[in-house]
Amino acid sequence: MVALATVGSRIMGLVRDSVSMAYMSIGAVSSAYTFAFSLPNLMRRLLGEGALSSAIVPIFSHSAKNSGVDTAFDFLNKALSRAIVWMAAISLLGVALSLASMLFIDAEQTRYFLGAKYTAVLFPYLLLVCMAAIFTAVLNVLDSFAAPSVTPMILNACIIASLFAAVAIFGKADIENIALFMCFGWLVGGLFQMLLPAYWLAKKGWRFKFDMGPSREMSELYALFVPALTGAAVVQLNIFISKLLAFNLNDSATPALYISSRILEFPLGVFTVSIATVYFPRLAKLAASGDRNSFNREYSDGLTATLAIAIPAMFGILALSREILSLLFKWGLFGLKDVDICLPVMCVSVAGLPFFAFTAYATRGFHSNKDTKTPVRISYASIAVNLALSVALMFKFEASGLAAANVAAAVFSSVALHAKLRNKLKTEPIIKNVGLITLASLTMAAACMGMKYLARMYIGGKALDLACVCAIVPMGVLVYIGMLRILKFEGLKQLKRICLNR
Repeated sequence: MVALATVGSRIMGLVRDSVSMAYMSIGAVSSAYTFAFSLPNLMRRLLGEGALSSAIVPIFSHSAKNSGVDTAFDFLNKALSRAIVWMAAISLLGVALSLASMLFIDAEQTRYFLGAKYTAVLFPYLLLVCMAAIFTAVLNVLDSFAAPSVTPMILNACIIASLFAAVAIFGKADIENIALFMCFGWLVGGLFQMLLPAYWLAKKGWRFKFDMGPSREMSELYALFVPALTGAAVVQLNIFISKLLAFNLNDSATPALYISSRILEFPLGVFTVSIATVYFPRLAKLAASGDRNSFNREYSDGLTATLAIAIPAMFGILALSREILSLLFKWGLFGLKDVDICLPVMCVSVAGLPFFAFTAYATRGFHSNKDTKTPVRISYASIAVNLALSVALMFKFEASGLAAANVAAAVFSSVALHAKLRNKLKTEPIIKNVGLITLASLTMAAACMGMKYLARMYIGGKALDLACVCAIVPMGVLVYIGMLRILKFEGLKQLKRICLNR
């Protein structure tokens, strides 16, 4: 359910980005717009989908199991009340600082002036999406995945609608106002993102009551939230450093990194994050029950499934990188020159796909055991890796160097997290499964390259791009599954079940 809804969301997200880049291309306006909505998005991942959700899930799960759902809803109201106050304050501060900065920026400095202007409009999205993230996390604990998983589709529809409304009002040439209208589209979509899961949660018996009173659960929430916030802050600081350096590098670096991340996030969001979303509450329940053997087995199964999708996705995207990029974004003002700018950045970013997926899942393993301190300590070192390599590589390799620094930090984090988790929880080794998955993925990539070479003898342009994505990709998947069967990969049945049923 989550995967299918996320497929629709990611497809609409790619349509949204394709259309917006077709009207804006790569330049000062697209750089400002991309940087502006990245700020509330970073805060969303830091707070709503990061530390706060990770702290709420195990406490809500434990409270619902041992004291009943009504008690758990009381705890939720206390957490929501505090979150509303803090998120509103942060949003207002962000708007105020953005408006104030516009007074000191010359309007001719287009990238910086528009960046501050768009950020002022977009910062309230933080409050809406953080509330939505909390509602979604609680619904997942209650085994409800459908309603919250479709809200990103509504968000993308609102942004696309705002873009075409702006084109109708201002014309194609006024790209500054087109970008501004899309910022307002984020706010409308964010409102729907919050209201739909809230309505669905109300159908399950929840009623909001503003409650700032103390409780034992709130003390436990603070104990989990503060270290988780520190750890998430380090992770998000890694991302923010890259975006800030890119924004100050040139007009093309920020959009190039963003487009690369969008292609990277498609397999991450469709399957790997979906797997983590489904497994996290299950792992939290097993950890709460003290069933260590079942927890280890469930964790290893989820991690194997995650890598069985992330590794072939990486090789497949690399094999068909230019064709994928051209089909999705080479429209309107976004031309061949823009493709050439984005291609090396995308290839470097995609090389880190398995490590990003690994880190996301392994962190859930710690959080489900109410251990937020270990990921924090590992994150301290990862930010040093990212910062040092970013400064060392950005001047020679520009956006590609920043992408490489991000990948190196993800490699470090995934290795360190796995080593700590194996020592702490005695999880099962996965090296054999990784070897089989990699071998099958390499075979698949070689087959895709061969099929692309044959297709190029007969067709070219958009027809070739479409053939690669719509024909060669599915055939590559069949090759991959066939190789896993030949190699007698033990997790094949489970992988099929996750992909088809979940």
